[in-house]
Amino acid sequence: MLARQRFRGCVNAQRIATALWLPQVAEELIARHGLHGAEIRLKRNPQLWIPLLDKQQPPDRLRLFDIVADYLLDNDLYFFRERIEQAYEARDYRGDLNALRNRKGKNDTIYERLGAEFTFAQAQQQVLAIKGPQATRNSVHQMLKNWRKQGLVILTDEALYKKV
Repeated sequence: MLARQRFRGCVNAQRIATALWLPQVAEELIARHGLHGAEIRLKRNPQLWIPLLDKQQPPDRLRLFDIVADYLLDNDLYFFRERIEQAYEARDYRGDLNALRNRKGKNDTIYERLGAEFTFAQAQQQVLAIKGPQATRNSVHQMLKNWRKQGLVILTDEALYKKV
């Protein structure tokens, strides 16, 4: 339970820390080159902010990230501990892996277009039809691996994938 909450807290802490550091990057650029000069440099090199953001992350500022993450976790537990524990202890709790999917992406469309049993070649054909020619053989393997891990398909002895 704490690991899941920490994971969620870290994402929010990352957003907060980034929101604190990006204005410092902008301030540094403006101080060095003026408003117009900073804008020109960022237009010429859109990735310029990345190394500047790295400079904003010495160990003491990275400790800020940990403090914010801990604060968010403590807050969640203080206000919502009972609800979190009840959710995990509920008989119908399934965890993230078995939760119903509420988002449809290209892989879902591919899954729907495939028959009850299909081969790797058929899956690859559907991937190319949906995602285009930039889809690689490795991406098809990864998609099928993810489906197997999610319990959506099984691999039979005849090298056929079967929907569950």
